[in-house]
Amino acid sequence: MESASFLKDISFIIAILIEIFLPVALAIIIAKKYKTSWAVFFLGVLLFFASLIRLPLNNYISVLLQQYVPSQYIIISSLAFLSITSGIFEEGMRVLAFGVIIKKKDYYNGLMYGIGHGGGGESLGFVGLSTLANFIIYRFFPGILPETALTQFINTQWYTPLTGALERIFAIIIQLALSVIVMNAFIKKRYYFIAIAVSGHAAVNFTATYINYKVGVLYSEISVFLFALAGIAVIIQLRPKEKDSGSAAADTGVNK
Repeated sequence: MESASFLKDISFIIAILIEIFLPVALAIIIAKKYKTSWAVFFLGVLLFFASLIRLPLNNYISVLLQQYVPSQYIIISSLAFLSITSGIFEEGMRVLAFGVIIKKKDYYNGLMYGIGHGGGGESLGFVGLSTLANFIIYRFFPGILPETALTQFINTQWYTPLTGALERIFAIIIQLALSVIVMNAFIKKRYYFIAIAVSGHAAVNFTATYINYKVGVLYSEISVFLFALAGIAVIIQLRPKEKDSGSAAADTGVNK
């Protein structure tokens, strides 16, 4: 029992370090190597949280779906709607950032924004800090937890936090890919890339959540891993040629 508890503690600590510090490390690397502005990173964080304005709409529509959709279709229609709104609102924030706010439209600003959006906002702010708070409460103040929550923590498998951290790594890769896709919509004036990003975002969310619902979390994580591999291919494919990278990174400002 003590061995399992120790492994669980180590797992939580490693997961928290990954979820909180990986985005910061990535941002430091991009900022130093390509002279991108930290303002772009924090813009990504800010607009990630701004994209959560969809949550009241999601809750409202979920209630309507339960009232008017046949019971056998409630789950799939709810997952589809949540995935579509996630794609529209999060990619909409990217369009706002790249189309209106960020002055210099280049690949590395797209990466920096993606790190802020998917790393600083989602991984660090939304997941990492909440995991840290829950772990501290569980380890040092378990008495303040409801019995059901405490039981859930006790019954958590030791590797579960690491699974969550691995998913954050995959998610950051996907967010980086989506960012460079939308940035390239403005760089190359191929605005249909925005529709590709919205559709891709929705597809990732729907596939992962539906597989989790049907066959379990392991297969869901495998699907996210495969999407992350596709994301790596996109990031590499859209990277500017070496001869263009110097001029692309020359001006990385944000509109005043």
